[in-house]
Amino acid sequence: MPECISEQAIRAGQQPSQDMLLPLGSCIRFFRQKVEGESAWTSGILVDASRELLLLQVVSNQITLDGYRIILRRDVSHIERPAPQQEFLFKALTLRNQNPSHPGAINLHSMETALKSIARLSPLATIHQEITDPGFCWIGRIHKVDNELVSLQCMTQDAVLEQGYDLYDTERITRVDFGGAYEDALWQVHLSR
Repeated sequence: MPECISEQAIRAGQQPSQDMLLPLGSCIRFFRQKVEGESAWTSGILVDASRELLLLQVVSNQITLDGYRIILRRDVSHIERPAPQQEFLFKALTLRNQNPSHPGAINLHSMETALKSIARLSPLATIHQEITDPGFCWIGRIHKVDNELVSLQCMTQDAVLEQGYDLYDTERITRVDFGGAYEDALWQVHLSR
């Protein structure tokens, strides 16, 4: 049975005990109650972590690796480690020749530094501000990150980059996805034109 842990000690600024540390490379399952509600569990392989952020390689419902996700650690309400059926998930991924990997050098010191890293590694990113704008996301090229703002050249659903740049407050960003199947499909169609 998975061990359930609380992030309350980390949010309170206390040093986490050894049993609260999340082992890198393990498959975890979590939910973010104030952001997604209790029924929205997400599974992923913990690739990296900092005091502020978690970097996961997403395991889709089809049991495939589907890009990376950065979330705010303070938004996590509940974590199960290992995720239920971890052995099955890893075996299925192996049989499908899908091996978990690190996306490259991502500075997880803050959301700003993570966004700057993603801009160097991935042509597109999906930005979510789930508390202030639930149900919406913006996909595009990260142009610049400065003074707690990210400048994003958004991409339409038809894989066309818009002419201007939109600004988003990094303090409101709750999640960033990159390197996933949808972002890749948009970028491939964009390049084919």
